Amino acid sequence: MNRFLPLLLAAPLALAACGGDPSPADSAPAESTPHTEAHETAASSGPVTPDMVDGVQVVAIEAGSMGFQPRQIQLQAGVPARFVITRTVDDACSSEITIPDYDVAATPLPLGEAVAVEFTPSESGEVDFVCGMDMQRGTIAVVS
Repeated sequence: MNRFLPLLLAAPLALAACGGDPSPADSAPAESTPHTEAHETAASSGPVTPDMVDGVQVVAIEAGSMGFQPRQIQLQAGVPARFVITRTVDDACSSEITIPDYDVAATPLPLGEAVAVEFTPSESGEVDFVCGMDMQRGTIAVVS
């Protein structure tokens, strides 16, 4: 009986692997489909574009529990921009914003109050905006 024990233990595993569970090749599309769709959705939505208000590119930003939202913003080079940021969480990390590449100093973000930060993006490329602790980040894609 002892010499058949390994076969008795292996048989149910082999049957389970062959019967109900799909093979790794069969399961790959099912596993990657939600990720791919989510990635395509995020990629297709792309960076947020601003509203134009009196010749100024205006973007509303939330400094919240998930960091800055939106995190990716597309701006036109040479056109003045205004970020209107509202902090919605009471934590120190979200209490300031700065845009170092445009010499925008750390600007306090009082809880629940909209604060305007104005600058003019200069040349094409990517620029970061960050919290006062340099932990939460967003990206500005500047296009010509």
